[in-house]
Amino acid sequence: MTSITQTLPPITNRARSALLSGMRDFYDTVGKFLPTKPIQPKSQYSNIGPKPPKDLTIIERPLWEQIPHEYDYFHPFFSDAPQFIGSYFARKYAALYQENGSKAANTFLRTCGLTRCTEVQQQYTIENAGKSLIAQTFYKQLATLPTYDKIDVDELGAKIAGYMQNLIIKFLETDEFKLSNNDHELTIYRFALEQLKPLRITAPYFADYKKDEITAQQIVIALAKLSADKWWQNKLKRLWAFQREHLAIAAGQVQKSASPYASRTCVGEWKEQKRKNREWLKNQCIENTDTGEQFDLVFQVDKSNANPAIRRCELMIRMRGFEDIADEFGYTGAFITLTAPSKYHAVHAKGGFIKNWNAGTPRDTQRYLCNVWAKIRAKLNREGIKIFGFRVAEPHHDGTPHWHILVFMRPEDKDQVHDIMYKYALAEDWDEPGARDNRIKFEDIEKEKGSATGYIAKYISKNIDGYQLDDEIDDETGQNLKDMAKNVTAWASRWGIRQFQQIGGAPVTVWRELRRLGSQKVESKEIDPVLAAADAGDWAAYTQLQGGVTVRRKDLRVRVSYEETQNQFEEDVKKVKGVFSPIVGVASFICTRLIKWAIVPKNRRDCAPRSSVNNCTEVKKSPEYDQRKIIINELKKHQINYNSYQLNHLLAGRDLKFNDKLLIKWVKDKLVIIDLRKKWVGIPMDVEFNF
Repeated sequence: MTSITQTLPPITNRARSALLSGMRDFYDTVGKFLPTKPIQPKSQYSNIGPKPPKDLTIIERPLWEQIPHEYDYFHPFFSDAPQFIGSYFARKYAALYQENGSKAANTFLRTCGLTRCTEVQQQYTIENAGKSLIAQTFYKQLATLPTYDKIDVDELGAKIAGYMQNLIIKFLETDEFKLSNNDHELTIYRFALEQLKPLRITAPYFADYKKDEITAQQIVIALAKLSADKWWQNKLKRLWAFQREHLAIAAGQVQKSASPYASRTCVGEWKEQKRKNREWLKNQCIENTDTGEQFDLVFQVDKSNANPAIRRCELMIRMRGFEDIADEFGYTGAFITLTAPSKYHAVHAKGGFIKNWNAGTPRDTQRYLCNVWAKIRAKLNREGIKIFGFRVAEPHHDGTPHWHILVFMRPEDKDQVHDIMYKYALAEDWDEPGARDNRIKFEDIEKEKGSATGYIAKYISKNIDGYQLDDEIDDETGQNLKDMAKNVTAWASRWGIRQFQQIGGAPVTVWRELRRLGSQKVESKEIDPVLAAADAGDWAAYTQLQGGVTVRRKDLRVRVSYEETQNQFEEDVKKVKGVFSPIVGVASFICTRLIKWAIVPKNRRDCAPRSSVNNCTEVKKSPEYDQRKIIINELKKHQINYNSYQLNHLLAGRDLKFNDKLLIKWVKDKLVIIDLRKKWVGIPMDVEFNF
């Protein structure tokens, strides 16, 4: 048969446009006759294979699609695993199954960190809710807390706080509360304890309750905290952070071959929080509440001990000061490394899980080291042996902390100190392999090899900012030391571990408060030389003037003075106000914080630019106004409360007497403060004020 081929004429643009317009009108007209309900797509499992189990998790779904016949084997491993942990192992398991078969994949699943994660999860499981309505109501949310993000944790904290507040209100209407005899506060506090018990969250003032010393006011404050969103959010975020990092350690995500010291997630969260904090600081000012003068908050923070460089320099100055004292008095030094038993470690140094790991956290290990050190210090005190120096806490590659201690002692005490430290360091699991060689290392400081400060300088820098460690290699990880400083700081921040601690000597808080005064000279003969040493940055002289490296707190020449204020819960809080000398008494008080500052947001549109030049016509002040300002400043400087009537009384030339302790006089444009407890005999008093 012969086929006839015809060629259709081309369609013009006008015809094409008309055709498209007609098609559009057709669909617009017919569209109203289409079904109003959406057509449900058929499930991919409707006709292919068995239906998925009801308890199939997001982690397990790809495995079910690939190897459904292995579900009964892999389900116990992944059913309770958080997604941020289990997803990695699921991908690894699937890849091994494809490449090496079921035997290799299932062996991996038995030996990987998922079984350890289950053991860790059990530590945070709410096993017995009992009478806790909070545990019963929020059981599911609390059981899956590690899978939440920070916003979800904040929302959960707000919900629990509101629920707790309603529980307290309802309990006040119960017969149990109404029939309690004179113990209404204790009854409701015990009810609150029942709610918190399964959650492993400690109630406010629980230590005082255990000692039977809790007061009605403390119970009121505790109930206010338990009803506050912020209190619950802080507690839950802390628990959330601990659980996530604890699971990462169990899964092997914290080790030399993965992420040393802290997990990648932990380091990333720490960096992001640092960035947010920095952005917040840049958008805030500190404002003088009296004058309204403002300064950028970020610049003030950079000039404080919050700056890592300043913190590192201060530590080095203090360490060098101790070394100078040791050289002057002929003390000998020792560098000690204190490590926990193997059961506190999660991963071997060369890789591989430690079988006898006790599933503890770095905080558990830190608590163990603190207990060992407390026993060592107590034994040394009983033997009359005094030591001084510094302690640095830093992590092994798997996040387990260990201590580096640099101490000085009398040469004749060195052997005894060595024996005492070995005894208590090996008290637990002394017979395990390698305990005698690795549990504690005691190295004498040899001046020929370098200064004592040089021994610990690297560890101080590594645990702060990695200064001058660009070309140094970390012994723990084999990586660059400066790069590892971020991981170490993130580790300390996550677990709340104190990295540096002074042993013996005078307190650094007094040193910092004195340095706030600068180079000014004070009238107190007891305080002025200590102030001069602190201002010069001479830690050795400051320590000696305070009473030496073995001085007890009650014998300090200069101490910190506090004032009591109240927080939002009307709870008494102590804040540093200044310094004083116990030798002289209250009259020696010097206020180091004269100005009250408030943090306010930057808003250049509402705040007029502040100039150092006053362009206004100056108003002449009276001599009485000048005297009043001088008296006010002096009273503030010595932390003496006053009112306007008392101020006018002083200006009139009369004397003020406070609680038979202080006598204040205004003599020849000078404020004279006399301590009556020093048996001073003066002129008769005109007015006596008691407050």
